[in-house]
Amino acid sequence: MGLAMSKVPSRQARLAHAAKHAELWNAGRKDEWVASWRTICPGDVSMFDPVGTEEKHGFAAATSDAFDMFQSILKIKMITVQVNGNEMAWVCENHFGTEPNVQMAHSIETFAWDDDGNLLIKTYYPMSESVGADADPYAHLLERQKESTPTAT
Repeated sequence: MGLAMSKVPSRQARLAHAAKHAELWNAGRKDEWVASWRTICPGDVSMFDPVGTEEKHGFAAATSDAFDMFQSILKIKMITVQVNGNEMAWVCENHFGTEPNVQMAHSIETFAWDDDGNLLIKTYYPMSESVGADADPYAHLLERQKESTPTAT
């Protein structure tokens, strides 16, 4: 076994990020939210969002891209956070949509770091069985929002 130090973020860093994740997201504080993610992402990021769909790569895909796409129509309530070893998991209550068409769904999100600090994120939430690896899991949700959002005339 070598003397190389692990680049896995500390338990304290992971819990600190989790403690402010929903608050920063819900307040629309993108720069602070992305900076908080950076404290626990020292390496590469890969993400299955949700599991069963195509893998996404890169820090921006997991952070700023997701924020830009969903923050205006998604509010998050953190239910619980668990940190064990090189992994973390949380359960969120997600309120997706705009009044009067808001839906609630729970998500389970897991985070696993390797010794080089690379992060694998997996999210689990209710999805139609018809959503496969090549499908956009958000298309039906985003389309529903477009249909229910009044347009200016």
